[in-house]
Amino acid sequence: MAKLAASSKCFKCGKPAAISLNYMQQDLCQSHFTEMFESRVKRTAREYRMLRKGEKIAVALSGGKDSCVMLHMLHGISKSLPIKLFAITIDEGIAGYRCRTLHVAKRECRMLKVPLKVISFHKEFGKTLDSLLKKKGVERSCSFCGVMRRYLLNKFARKMKADKIAIGHNSDDVAQTVMMNLMRNEPERLGRFGPLSGAIEDELFITRIKPLFLTPERDIAAYAIMKGIEIEFSECPYARHAFRQYVREMLNKAEEKYPATKLRIVRAFLAQQKLMQDGVRMRRGKEKILRCKSCGEPCSREVCSLCTMLERS
Repeated sequence: MAKLAASSKCFKCGKPAAISLNYMQQDLCQSHFTEMFESRVKRTAREYRMLRKGEKIAVALSGGKDSCVMLHMLHGISKSLPIKLFAITIDEGIAGYRCRTLHVAKRECRMLKVPLKVISFHKEFGKTLDSLLKKKGVERSCSFCGVMRRYLLNKFARKMKADKIAIGHNSDDVAQTVMMNLMRNEPERLGRFGPLSGAIEDELFITRIKPLFLTPERDIAAYAIMKGIEIEFSECPYARHAFRQYVREMLNKAEEKYPATKLRIVRAFLAQQKLMQDGVRMRRGKEKILRCKSCGEPCSREVCSLCTMLERS
């Protein structure tokens, strides 16, 4: 957890601290915090070999703080490592919300001179998320939206010849995902989860990278403010109905009482990740990745989850 420091001194230089990092038991001035932040993201990218010279990276850009900060970090990295960036923004059709974040995404891409592709649910599927949930109910909003977003990101990143898709998942998101899968008794999902794409490989699946995998959410917000990155802090109106929101609140309470709880969960997951991936490979080693009979995208059965979902809507 990160908090603005009151009257403490920077752990490194003794100047007035700008932020308190309880999970590190350190207070840092603005200069040393931003230096630490950038070093951690770059170290994560190096450790997991996320970026290679000459690659084309599709940045999943929602317009929120995580994806905007990730875009800025990758743009900075591209100055020393020759990679090509372009952004993909998904317009789900959420009234009163997506228009604000879409504005931010367009502005940041213009400023950094990064090409942007905007893809809408309405154009691709003939319906918005709002219209879909009127029939299905808001309780399943994240499930529907997640399937549709992942489908479009993979499809268009492949069409635009991307080598990888950069996703703005932070360490809070990771800890939540780990706990959600454990609570649902779905450990196999964790075998396909990680800083890079998991155990299933196929030429139609674009590798996903997560440069913010080890970076706490509040650090990202603090970095954006300190660096003058104007971002949209509002959250999706459907998020409060999701199981993830319950887990998020639970972990936030644990973090308040026991700092570094979330990062310990992430580290514990990473320590076991290879075993989980090996388990998935053993169980699925003989299974073939199929092509959906309806849309042609890769899936594990005759008709993919998205087409099945849309047929029933």
